[in-house]
Amino acid sequence: MQKIEQLLNEHDLSHHKSAIIANLKNSIKLNKIKIDENDIQLGSSKIGGSPDLPAGWEFPRYEDDYLTFMLQVNLSEAKPYDKDNLLPESGILYLFYEVMEQPWGFEEDEGCFKVQYFDGDMGELERKESPSSRTEFGAIPAFQLSFEQMVTLSENPANLDFSDEEEEENYFNLRQELMQPEDEDGNVIPAHYMLGEPMNIQNDVFEELFEDGIDPVLLFQVDSDEEELGVLWGDSGMLYFCLEKEDLKEKRFDRVRFTLQCF
Repeated sequence: MQKIEQLLNEHDLSHHKSAIIANLKNSIKLNKIKIDENDIQLGSSKIGGSPDLPAGWEFPRYEDDYLTFMLQVNLSEAKPYDKDNLLPESGILYLFYEVMEQPWGFEEDEGCFKVQYFDGDMGELERKESPSSRTEFGAIPAFQLSFEQMVTLSENPANLDFSDEEEEENYFNLRQELMQPEDEDGNVIPAHYMLGEPMNIQNDVFEELFEDGIDPVLLFQVDSDEEELGVLWGDSGMLYFCLEKEDLKEKRFDRVRFTLQCF
Protein backbone atom coordinates (compact mmCIF):
# COMPACT_ATOMS: atom_id res chain seq x y z
CA MET A 1 0.00 0.00 0.00
CA GLN A 2 2.98 2.30 0.53
CA LYS A 3 3.73 2.13 -3.20
CA ILE A 4 0.13 3.11 -4.02
CA GLU A 5 0.36 6.09 -1.68
CA GLN A 6 3.59 7.17 -3.35
CA LEU A 7 2.13 6.88 -6.86
CA LEU A 8 -1.00 8.78 -5.85
CA ASN A 9 1.15 11.64 -4.58
CA GLU A 10 3.46 11.62 -7.60
CA HIS A 11 0.56 11.79 -10.05
CA ASP A 12 -1.52 14.28 -8.08
CA LEU A 13 -4.37 11.82 -7.53
CA SER A 14 -4.49 11.66 -3.74
CA HIS A 15 -7.99 13.15 -3.78
CA HIS A 16 -9.13 9.99 -5.65
CA LYS A 17 -7.43 7.67 -3.17
CA SER A 18 -10.55 5.88 -1.92
CA ALA A 19 -11.96 5.26 -5.41
CA ILE A 20 -8.64 4.04 -6.82
CA ILE A 21 -7.96 1.71 -3.89
CA ALA A 22 -11.49 0.31 -4.25
CA ASN A 23 -10.65 -0.59 -7.88
CA LEU A 24 -7.43 -2.46 -7.08
CA LYS A 25 -7.44 -6.13 -8.12
CA ASN A 26 -5.13 -8.79 -6.73
CA SER A 27 -2.67 -10.35 -9.15
CA ILE A 28 0.36 -12.63 -8.98
CA LYS A 29 3.57 -11.36 -10.53
CA LEU A 30 5.81 -13.90 -12.28
CA ASN A 31 9.46 -13.11 -11.57
CA LYS A 32 12.18 -14.70 -13.70
CA ILE A 33 15.27 -16.10 -11.98
CA LYS A 34 18.21 -16.96 -14.23
CA ILE A 35 19.48 -20.42 -13.32
CA ASP A 36 20.75 -23.44 -15.19
CA GLU A 37 17.73 -25.50 -16.16
CA ASN A 38 19.40 -28.61 -14.75
CA ASP A 39 19.28 -26.92 -11.35
CA ILE A 40 15.52 -26.29 -11.55
CA GLN A 41 13.79 -29.00 -9.54
CA LEU A 42 11.51 -31.29 -11.50
CA GLY A 43 7.97 -29.93 -11.28
CA SER A 44 8.97 -26.46 -10.09
CA SER A 45 7.57 -23.35 -11.71
CA LYS A 46 9.49 -22.04 -14.71
CA ILE A 47 9.18 -20.17 -17.96
CA GLY A 48 10.89 -21.50 -21.08
CA GLY A 49 13.11 -24.52 -21.41
CA SER A 50 11.49 -27.96 -21.45
CA PRO A 51 8.31 -28.94 -19.58
CA ASP A 52 8.14 -31.52 -16.82
CA LEU A 53 5.31 -33.68 -18.14
CA PRO A 54 3.72 -36.79 -16.66
CA ALA A 55 4.84 -40.06 -18.24
CA GLY A 56 2.76 -40.71 -21.34
CA TRP A 57 1.94 -37.06 -22.05
CA GLU A 58 3.09 -35.74 -25.40
CA PHE A 59 3.73 -32.23 -26.68
CA PRO A 60 0.48 -30.79 -28.08
CA ARG A 61 0.44 -30.46 -31.87
CA TYR A 62 -0.73 -27.62 -34.06
CA GLU A 63 -1.19 -28.06 -37.81
CA ASP A 64 1.92 -29.90 -39.05
CA ASP A 65 4.18 -29.34 -36.04
CA TYR A 66 4.27 -28.94 -32.26
CA LEU A 67 3.43 -26.01 -30.02
CA THR A 68 6.23 -24.31 -28.11
CA PHE A 69 6.38 -24.78 -24.36
CA MET A 70 5.86 -21.42 -22.67
CA LEU A 71 5.69 -21.99 -18.95
CA GLN A 72 4.59 -24.23 -16.10
CA VAL A 73 3.25 -23.07 -12.74
CA ASN A 74 3.35 -25.35 -9.73
CA LEU A 75 0.23 -24.13 -7.99
CA SER A 76 1.44 -25.09 -4.53
CA GLU A 77 4.18 -22.47 -5.07
CA ALA A 78 1.82 -19.80 -6.44
CA LYS A 79 -1.11 -20.40 -4.08
CA PRO A 80 0.25 -18.35 -1.11
CA TYR A 81 0.02 -15.25 -3.35
CA ASP A 82 -3.54 -15.96 -4.51
CA LYS A 83 -5.28 -13.49 -2.21
CA ASP A 84 -8.75 -14.12 -3.68
CA ASN A 85 -8.45 -17.93 -3.51
CA LEU A 86 -9.16 -18.44 -7.20
CA LEU A 87 -6.54 -21.02 -8.13
CA PRO A 88 -6.50 -24.73 -7.29
CA GLU A 89 -4.50 -25.66 -4.20
CA SER A 90 -2.19 -28.05 -6.01
CA GLY A 91 -1.15 -29.40 -9.39
CA ILE A 92 0.74 -27.94 -12.33
CA LEU A 93 -0.56 -25.69 -15.08
CA TYR A 94 1.22 -25.92 -18.43
CA LEU A 95 1.01 -23.34 -21.22
CA PHE A 96 1.94 -23.99 -24.87
CA TYR A 97 1.65 -21.62 -27.84
CA GLU A 98 2.52 -21.41 -31.54
CA VAL A 99 5.44 -19.03 -31.07
CA MET A 100 6.66 -19.04 -34.69
CA GLU A 101 3.45 -18.00 -36.46
CA GLN A 102 1.98 -16.10 -33.49
CA PRO A 103 -1.73 -16.58 -34.32
CA TRP A 104 -4.08 -13.92 -32.98
CA GLY A 105 -6.57 -16.31 -31.44
CA PHE A 106 -9.23 -15.98 -34.14
CA GLU A 107 -11.70 -18.77 -34.78
CA GLU A 108 -9.55 -20.12 -37.60
CA ASP A 109 -6.59 -20.32 -35.18
CA GLU A 110 -8.17 -23.05 -33.07
CA GLY A 111 -5.49 -25.20 -31.48
CA CYS A 112 -2.80 -22.50 -31.59
CA PHE A 113 -2.38 -22.73 -27.80
CA LYS A 114 -2.95 -25.29 -25.09
CA VAL A 115 -3.40 -25.06 -21.34
CA GLN A 116 -3.03 -28.38 -19.54
CA TYR A 117 -3.45 -29.30 -15.88
CA PHE A 118 -1.92 -32.18 -13.94
CA ASP A 119 -2.71 -32.97 -10.32
CA GLY A 120 -1.20 -36.40 -9.85
CA ASP A 121 1.96 -37.98 -8.50
CA MET A 122 4.91 -35.64 -9.03
CA GLY A 123 7.08 -38.73 -9.20
CA GLU A 124 5.60 -39.37 -12.65
CA LEU A 125 7.11 -36.21 -14.12
CA GLU A 126 9.74 -36.34 -16.83
CA ARG A 127 11.53 -33.41 -18.46
CA LYS A 128 10.74 -33.63 -22.16
CA GLU A 129 12.42 -31.75 -24.97
CA SER A 130 10.30 -30.56 -27.88
CA PRO A 131 10.05 -33.11 -30.70
CA SER A 132 9.73 -30.28 -33.25
CA SER A 133 12.02 -30.51 -36.25
CA ARG A 134 11.88 -26.78 -36.96
CA THR A 135 15.23 -25.04 -36.90
CA GLU A 136 14.03 -21.42 -37.16
CA PHE A 137 13.18 -21.19 -33.47
CA GLY A 138 14.41 -23.28 -30.57
CA ALA A 139 13.06 -23.43 -27.06
CA ILE A 140 12.51 -20.25 -25.08
CA PRO A 141 15.43 -19.76 -22.64
CA ALA A 142 14.70 -21.32 -19.26
CA PHE A 143 14.15 -19.26 -16.12
CA GLN A 144 12.90 -20.41 -12.76
CA LEU A 145 9.78 -18.56 -11.63
CA SER A 146 9.14 -17.00 -8.27
CA PHE A 147 5.92 -15.26 -7.29
CA GLU A 148 5.00 -11.95 -5.76
CA GLN A 149 1.67 -10.44 -4.79
CA MET A 150 0.84 -7.36 -6.85
CA VAL A 151 -2.20 -5.24 -7.63
CA THR A 152 -3.62 -4.12 -10.96
CA LEU A 153 -6.12 -1.52 -12.15
CA SER A 154 -8.73 -1.41 -14.89
CA GLU A 155 -8.56 1.07 -17.76
CA ASN A 156 -12.13 1.96 -16.89
CA PRO A 157 -12.31 2.15 -13.10
CA ALA A 158 -15.72 2.07 -11.48
CA ASN A 159 -17.05 5.14 -9.67
CA LEU A 160 -14.12 7.30 -10.70
CA ASP A 161 -14.77 10.48 -12.68
CA PHE A 162 -11.86 12.62 -13.84
CA SER A 163 -12.17 16.38 -13.88
CA ASP A 164 -10.22 16.84 -17.12
CA GLU A 165 -7.95 15.11 -19.65
CA GLU A 166 -4.84 15.86 -17.63
CA GLU A 167 -6.22 14.06 -14.59
CA GLU A 168 -7.23 11.08 -16.75
CA GLU A 169 -3.72 10.99 -18.23
CA ASN A 170 -2.28 11.05 -14.71
CA TYR A 171 -4.37 7.98 -13.89
CA PHE A 172 -3.09 6.09 -16.92
CA ASN A 173 0.50 7.00 -16.05
CA LEU A 174 -0.05 5.79 -12.49
CA ARG A 175 -1.53 2.55 -13.82
CA GLN A 176 1.44 2.08 -16.16
CA GLU A 177 3.98 2.54 -13.36
CA LEU A 178 2.02 0.20 -11.10
CA MET A 179 1.59 -2.66 -13.57
CA GLN A 180 4.60 -2.31 -15.91
CA PRO A 181 7.26 -0.30 -14.06
CA GLU A 182 10.80 0.46 -15.20
CA ASP A 183 13.96 -0.96 -13.65
CA GLU A 184 16.85 1.10 -12.32
CA ASP A 185 18.23 1.53 -15.84
CA GLY A 186 14.95 2.83 -17.23
CA ASN A 187 14.02 -0.39 -19.02
CA VAL A 188 10.38 -1.48 -18.89
CA ILE A 189 9.94 -4.66 -16.86
CA PRO A 190 7.82 -7.17 -18.83
CA ALA A 191 4.36 -7.54 -17.29
CA HIS A 192 4.13 -11.31 -16.83
CA TYR A 193 1.42 -12.06 -14.28
CA MET A 194 -1.68 -14.04 -13.36
CA LEU A 195 -5.14 -12.84 -12.28
CA GLY A 196 -6.37 -9.29 -11.87
CA GLU A 197 -6.81 -6.77 -14.68
CA PRO A 198 -5.18 -7.26 -18.09
CA MET A 199 -3.08 -4.51 -19.64
CA ASN A 200 -5.21 -3.98 -22.72
CA ILE A 201 -3.33 -2.72 -25.75
CA GLN A 202 -6.26 -2.52 -28.18
CA ASN A 203 -9.74 -3.62 -27.07
CA ASP A 204 -10.88 -4.60 -23.62
CA VAL A 205 -9.53 -8.16 -23.38
CA PHE A 206 -12.41 -9.49 -21.30
CA GLU A 207 -15.02 -7.98 -23.60
CA GLU A 208 -13.20 -9.29 -26.67
CA LEU A 209 -13.08 -12.86 -25.35
CA PHE A 210 -16.34 -13.01 -23.37
CA GLU A 211 -19.11 -11.08 -25.02
CA ASP A 212 -21.65 -12.60 -22.64
CA GLY A 213 -19.19 -13.99 -20.11
CA ILE A 214 -19.68 -14.08 -16.38
CA ASP A 215 -16.74 -13.16 -14.14
CA PRO A 216 -13.87 -13.59 -16.60
CA VAL A 217 -10.46 -14.30 -15.05
CA LEU A 218 -7.03 -13.53 -16.47
CA LEU A 219 -5.19 -16.84 -16.05
CA PHE A 220 -1.93 -15.71 -17.70
CA GLN A 221 -0.64 -12.53 -19.27
CA VAL A 222 2.66 -13.01 -21.11
CA ASP A 223 4.37 -9.83 -22.22
CA SER A 224 6.88 -9.33 -25.02
CA ASP A 225 10.30 -10.08 -23.51
CA GLU A 226 12.85 -9.76 -26.27
CA GLU A 227 15.94 -9.21 -24.14
CA GLU A 228 15.68 -12.28 -21.88
CA LEU A 229 13.17 -14.65 -23.49
CA GLY A 230 13.76 -13.68 -27.12
CA VAL A 231 10.03 -13.21 -27.80
CA LEU A 232 8.26 -10.23 -29.34
CA TRP A 233 4.52 -10.62 -29.88
CA GLY A 234 3.80 -8.67 -33.04
CA ASP A 235 4.78 -5.05 -32.39
CA SER A 236 5.61 -5.24 -28.66
CA GLY A 237 2.34 -6.97 -27.85
CA MET A 238 0.98 -9.27 -25.16
CA LEU A 239 -0.65 -12.68 -24.94
CA TYR A 240 -3.76 -13.07 -22.79
CA PHE A 241 -5.20 -16.40 -21.63
CA CYS A 242 -8.54 -16.14 -19.83
CA LEU A 243 -11.46 -18.25 -18.64
CA GLU A 244 -14.63 -17.76 -16.66
CA LYS A 245 -14.44 -17.94 -12.87
CA GLU A 246 -16.72 -20.99 -12.66
CA ASP A 247 -14.57 -22.87 -15.18
CA LEU A 248 -11.48 -22.05 -13.15
CA LYS A 249 -13.18 -23.29 -9.98
CA GLU A 250 -14.09 -26.57 -11.71
CA LYS A 251 -10.63 -26.84 -13.32
CA ARG A 252 -12.03 -26.80 -16.85
CA PHE A 253 -8.85 -25.53 -18.47
CA ASP A 254 -9.98 -26.75 -21.87
CA ARG A 255 -12.26 -23.70 -21.84
CA VAL A 256 -9.44 -21.15 -21.68
CA ARG A 257 -9.68 -18.49 -24.40
CA PHE A 258 -6.82 -16.56 -25.92
CA THR A 259 -6.04 -13.37 -27.78
CA LEU A 260 -2.92 -11.50 -28.86
CA GLN A 261 -2.90 -7.70 -28.91
CA CYS A 262 -0.10 -5.43 -30.04
CA PHE A 263 0.57 -1.80 -30.94
